[in-house]
Amino acid sequence: MSEDPREARIRELEEAIADIQAEARAAAHALCAHELQMRLENIARRAEAARAAKPSVP
Repeated sequence: MSEDPREARIRELEEAIADIQAEARAAAHALCAHELQMRLENIARRAEAARAAKPSVP
């Protein structure tokens, strides 16, 4: 039985949210502006990748 593409997309988005939350927690503890900038850039890239990802079609 093949997986529902909507369920797969939901799982992908949940993973992206978890990744972004982890980066945000790390950013909150950044020791310098450079580290904060890197964390924020990681968040932006992950959010863009999740937004741009095409739902899988059976």
